[in-house]
Amino acid sequence: MRKPEAPFRTGYQRTISALLWLSIATGWLVSVFYVIQEMCLATACRETIGFTFLGINLGWLGIIYFSLLLMLLWRRRKSIRLHWALAAMIFAGVGAEFRLLWIQKYVIGGWCPLCVSICCALFCAAILLVFERNQPAEPDVTDKKCLLMWVVLILVMIASGLSVAILGVKAVE
Repeated sequence: MRKPEAPFRTGYQRTISALLWLSIATGWLVSVFYVIQEMCLATACRETIGFTFLGINLGWLGIIYFSLLLMLLWRRRKSIRLHWALAAMIFAGVGAEFRLLWIQKYVIGGWCPLCVSICCALFCAAILLVFERNQPAEPDVTDKKCLLMWVVLILVMIASGLSVAILGVKAVE
């Protein structure tokens, strides 16, 4: 039998939540710095500006993406669907980051510090969501089904994000 949920969040939950807010807010701030092109003068930064996603500047796309993540994070306790949507967006973003890192390494041949910072912020958010999901609880059949759904969501969204980035991210000609 499962223990009833505690009416108040534990210190562990608060810490994970605060770190999740911090990592997503960091991604948003660095995206803003990316749009302000003078913030980074590295050669790789100037070259990453030459890539778009379906014709949209990646910096502006990052601002929109992280703004949506912040809104979902703010509202996720209101509905389980919003929590799943937040997780789906974060893991799809992780998949897209694999493509963007590949472009920096093999196409540009250098690392943009702002882009790598955004990637790290997103990877941290994904890890924090996994930690949050795997809080100690008494396992039962529904938990195992939910865990399986969680793993499937992670894998499908990473593959989806990677696929969309492979198809959509192009160099400006």
